[in-house]
Amino acid sequence: MAKGSQIQFNFHTVQDAQTGARVTRLTPPDVLCHRNYFYQKCFTRDGGRLLFAGEFDGNRNYYLLDLQTQKAVQLTEGEGDNTFGGFLSPDDQFLYYVKNERSLQRVKLADFSEQTVYTVPEDWVGYGTWVANSECTSLVGIEISREDWTPLSDWKIFQEFYHSHPHCRLLRVDLINGKSRVIHEKNEWLGHPIYRPFDDNTVAFCHEGPHDLVDARMWLVNEDGSNVRKVKEHAPGESCTHEFWVPDGSALMYVSYLKGQHDRHIRRFDPQTGEDICLMTMPACSHLMSNENGTLLVGDGSGTPVDVKDTASHTIENDPWLYIFDAKTRQHAPLAAHNSSWRVLDGDRQVTHPHPSFSPDDRHVLFTTDYEGLPALYLAEIPDALLSSLRKD
Repeated sequence: MAKGSQIQFNFHTVQDAQTGARVTRLTPPDVLCHRNYFYQKCFTRDGGRLLFAGEFDGNRNYYLLDLQTQKAVQLTEGEGDNTFGGFLSPDDQFLYYVKNERSLQRVKLADFSEQTVYTVPEDWVGYGTWVANSECTSLVGIEISREDWTPLSDWKIFQEFYHSHPHCRLLRVDLINGKSRVIHEKNEWLGHPIYRPFDDNTVAFCHEGPHDLVDARMWLVNEDGSNVRKVKEHAPGESCTHEFWVPDGSALMYVSYLKGQHDRHIRRFDPQTGEDICLMTMPACSHLMSNENGTLLVGDGSGTPVDVKDTASHTIENDPWLYIFDAKTRQHAPLAAHNSSWRVLDGDRQVTHPHPSFSPDDRHVLFTTDYEGLPALYLAEIPDALLSSLRKD
């Protein structure tokens, strides 16, 4: 299929048997489709169109779905799209994504014209999710030395890669002129670079690997490469994961869990004061994301983590629910069952992960699950009664 090709979908809506929430399947369950990474922009500003990835012709490419007409238009073509890292520009004019681990591409949504913004040097591989600043004038990403690189097709390789101490560098790419500059470089697995919203001087990144082995998961660095510092010192037996900036830039939030304990914790780090607090205890969710100002959060219940070395000390029963959390009252409630298998599918460790996030109006949660077949996209409507129940102290 070529850019501009259109596919007519037929949405299917059911009510969750326990909560009564309306859950709509957007994409067909017999074609692999998934959403982008949970903190990357996927909705247009008015909430009317949605970026997603689908394998409709054997290649996994990007599409833009009109939620009114239920029609999707193809944005990219051919092999090699990194379909988790792509994002829409703040003005809804462009799609940015990395192709073949080498080329940072910009697609104009109006006519599907495409240009290469930046090319990874031959001796390096573009790794993971690359994230733009709030104005979409620059971007931070990770490159890994090609001679150290191994495709991370399962969780065993993930663990082995950590011990190889790959040569990694965190870089800034100017989206206007394509010039790049290295911010931080180390013989250690680096990942998850994220600009602090509305503060280009502050970049978060992580020490990647099994959560119970890394020295400290989350780090900050100034955009000029100075002042590399830990977000927090891990407590004994603590693992941290899936950090994200609240979209208004007010805090870095993340998941914390302790060896031998079932519950997990939502923690909040204030980049201005350095204060790090436990916001609340929560069920065993893997990913978290907040709305624009951090007043609401959504998480996806999970099972025994696969990204730790000592799985025996972290064995828990699988939790199949999506949860909504109120940051003020510190209450939570189940929204709907996602029932994801969390399986590795055709060498992809991420494609069945729910990765939930809010729609722009906070009325729906977008997520991926494979419970009806292949991974598909779903929207769960948040009932007013659920929100009212959370606001009661």
